[in-house]
Amino acid sequence: MDSKKSGTLTLTTSSSHSFRAKALYLVLRLFYSPVISRFVENPAESGHQHIKPPKSLSKKFTIQKRDFYDWSVYDISLKPSSKSKSKLKDQDAEKIPERRMMYIPGTGFTIPTSPEHFKFVSKTFVSDPYSTVTVVLHPLAPKHTVSSVYPKFFELYSQLLDSLTSNGEIDIGGDSSGGGISLSMVQHLNSRGLRLPNRLFIMAPSVDFVQPKASDMKKVSDLDPLQRVDQSHAAHLKWVNGEMPLSDPIVSPIRGNFHCLKGIKVVGLVENGALLAVDAGLSVT
Repeated sequence: MDSKKSGTLTLTTSSSHSFRAKALYLVLRLFYSPVISRFVENPAESGHQHIKPPKSLSKKFTIQKRDFYDWSVYDISLKPSSKSKSKLKDQDAEKIPERRMMYIPGTGFTIPTSPEHFKFVSKTFVSDPYSTVTVVLHPLAPKHTVSSVYPKFFELYSQLLDSLTSNGEIDIGGDSSGGGISLSMVQHLNSRGLRLPNRLFIMAPSVDFVQPKASDMKKVSDLDPLQRVDQSHAAHLKWVNGEMPLSDPIVSPIRGNFHCLKGIKVVGLVENGALLAVDAGLSVT
């Protein structure tokens, strides 16, 4: 593993893959893409994600469904244990900042997310009694498109801000399509009069609907077991639905304003063998 630091940017790279990871990639490359194709070509009729958190999480976490239009939105927090309760008594709770996070799981804009996202988000971001993550399962294309869905993200974010304590902190995060939406949101918060987040977490974000060079896309597409170039582009067209240019920063935040990120801690993660690595890599260079 290598780390290079330039200014405030630290780039860490690793080229190691376990045997299990290599075997999984081989299986996915053979069988997963055809399954995904069926979802892309025949998305859910309602366009809604009726995905519920795994019941196993309820042993450790409190999970509450939030009333927000007809979206599936869940607040996840750690159940207080006897140990955490004693800490609350011993410490001045007012001095410990409450932390909220709005997390948007990847869907490729057309495919319902996996319940495994709840496990990942809970175990990664809900580590103490002061943290709450709001997992946002937004409506999908082609039934629902960017012009009707995108503004509601800001409405939900505003609700989360209103629920914060005076010294509370807020983060935004997402992966794949959700990572792109997260970055786009941060770029447009100022114009909507909303506070910027303390942290931004983006994993393999979709940041450019305008396709990069065909040679680059072909090279990575041969490695990515989950996506194909044509599938990705078709999903983009369904999400935009002709309502804006593919180069609009709302859907292509790589072409947006990055000055707004000053003062925000940004954590980005991308796998070189992923289709989204081509444009996601540009967002950190």
